[in-house]
Amino acid sequence: MLVLLIFVGSVLHTQGFVLNGGEEITLSNYHNYDQLKGVLEELSKAEVVRRYTIGQSELGRDIEALVLSDSPGGERELLKLMVKLVANMHGDEAVGREMLVALAQHLAVNYATDKRVQNLLKSVEIHLVPTMNPDGFEAVKRENNNGKDLNRDFPNWKDIGKSVDELKSGRQRETSSMMSWILDNPFILSANFHDGAVVANYPWDNIYMRPSEKSELFLSDGENNRTPDNKVFEDLALVYSSNHKTMYKSTQFVRGITNGVEWYPIGGGMQDFNYLFTNCMEITVEMSTVKKPDAKQLQGEWENNFESLMAYLEYGTRSVHGLVTDGNNNPVDDAHVIVEGEGKIVTTTNRGEYWRFLVPGEYRIKATGDGFESEWSKVIVTEEGVNRVDLTLSKEVEETKVTTETPSKPQQGIQVTLVPGWCVELNFFQFPIWC
Repeated sequence: MLVLLIFVGSVLHTQGFVLNGGEEITLSNYHNYDQLKGVLEELSKAEVVRRYTIGQSELGRDIEALVLSDSPGGERELLKLMVKLVANMHGDEAVGREMLVALAQHLAVNYATDKRVQNLLKSVEIHLVPTMNPDGFEAVKRENNNGKDLNRDFPNWKDIGKSVDELKSGRQRETSSMMSWILDNPFILSANFHDGAVVANYPWDNIYMRPSEKSELFLSDGENNRTPDNKVFEDLALVYSSNHKTMYKSTQFVRGITNGVEWYPIGGGMQDFNYLFTNCMEITVEMSTVKKPDAKQLQGEWENNFESLMAYLEYGTRSVHGLVTDGNNNPVDDAHVIVEGEGKIVTTTNRGEYWRFLVPGEYRIKATGDGFESEWSKVIVTEEGVNRVDLTLSKEVEETKVTTETPSKPQQGIQVTLVPGWCVELNFFQFPIWC
């Protein structure tokens, strides 16, 4: 393992990365499409890395991805959290592209000796997409080759309930590929990296969001253009901003975070799509005020963002999670996991797994599925603790009783009600008149 990592490190040195003592990474240049493919190919030789392709761009360039884990080649370990980081959605916003390659290198090269990296890859399966818009990067423009802003091309709440084919109809090739990837995998945490500011942005990105009209998973729509999980989204954004060298100190954004709509509203954004159509909670991180700063500034950006990236990935270990099974101990697919009085309902994987992010506090949680439900379970969430709560669908769901009694008719005539301290209420033939 050590010999392999030394080999990978020596090759990466020629690709614009320098290793100092096997621990620190020095960035020196941007990588074009061919160079990026070369770096990812060398990284994939490490034991903890697997390379794969999500799809293609409009010009047929591969949208490359890496998965990093202590066992990246086999089936994901039961209940192991899946996290994704995506960059370069806008082709001319390039800092995140290099940050994700550097992050992959850091994790791959330091896995053998760094306990923090070992613990992370043991508990989290990390998927990295350095460029979602390879055509835009090569052309140095925001949009894809068709001139489409990909962060305006995703389905919104009005599309809930449509089939996957209907959702993908008319989308750009890059968008369609990302949609399939997002919908096909049980990601639970995500970040999408942009440039043009230094801030962590959380949903909603669009105004007048009313998903509860379309989906039973949304018990409410939130208030003031916030999601019903606003406390968690703010916490996620703060994890990134507070660990950044400068973001939290922003003079433009309080604590270095912002609700998307309060900054500027957009429709068809990817972070809203994740939350609307999956269990995944995504924020958008703006890394640099300059969209593609001089390459010599990349090292400073890496130092600014390294601890934020690590802390964000580690956030997943704080989730409440567990298995939902039936009375015969079989996993239940697509069961609903409900946290009393909190946000959106999450659903289980085909292996009965669920994960739910909550801010510290005391909660009650239960599951329903196939006409059965579990008992309520109490869970206390802390910043440090790992909360596993398995739920068994042990009883039939109690149906809401509908009364068949005929309601009594209101009394006819004039009625007078004295309301102490206020005034007299007059009710004249069913119509209340207040003085």
